[in-house]
Amino acid sequence: MSFWQEPAYAAFWLDVARGDLATWIQLTPYAYAAIESVHLVGVAFFFGPLFLLDLRLLGVLPRLLAGPAGRLLLRISIPAFALLTSSGALLFVPSADRYASSQVFFAKLAAMALGGVNALVLHLAAWRRIHAWGSSAGAPPAARLTAAVSILVWLSVIALGRALGYERRDPPPSDLDEILIFEPALAADD
Repeated sequence: MSFWQEPAYAAFWLDVARGDLATWIQLTPYAYAAIESVHLVGVAFFFGPLFLLDLRLLGVLPRLLAGPAGRLLLRISIPAFALLTSSGALLFVPSADRYASSQVFFAKLAAMALGGVNALVLHLAAWRRIHAWGSSAGAPPAARLTAAVSILVWLSVIALGRALGYERRDPPPSDLDEILIFEPALAADD
């Protein structure tokens, strides 16, 4: 049994999935679809600029100046990441009990953490010296390596996010299940 599936944590995640916010998201017409749409827009505005910057670092777009392009593209992707985080948290709430026991969900979180560490490595290892290589010379090997890792990691995050939608999970137990079990017996007594 994993740490998050301990009975105390399982009860907590079930309470989150049955809470007022989860109920509102599930029962308000189009709320979940709207949040999911915002999340997908966030994916586009986060990954798109990072992908362009990574292509530049890999040498595929050599005419794109790394310094100015990086500043512009990060101004787009950083707010998009905030949008992704908030919409992702809202998407998590109605399925908190199921995601808390999902290996796919934890693989996605691990990939996201790896993406953050990779970005930190880029900024600490190579980005500080961008003035030396940004306009004429190619990116240093450390920048090229982090760009390749970035593309692979963020594509993995996207794929794992989609896999969550197709992961087979049993719905959480409901108080209605008990009522429905006994209702036919009551009807038979009439």
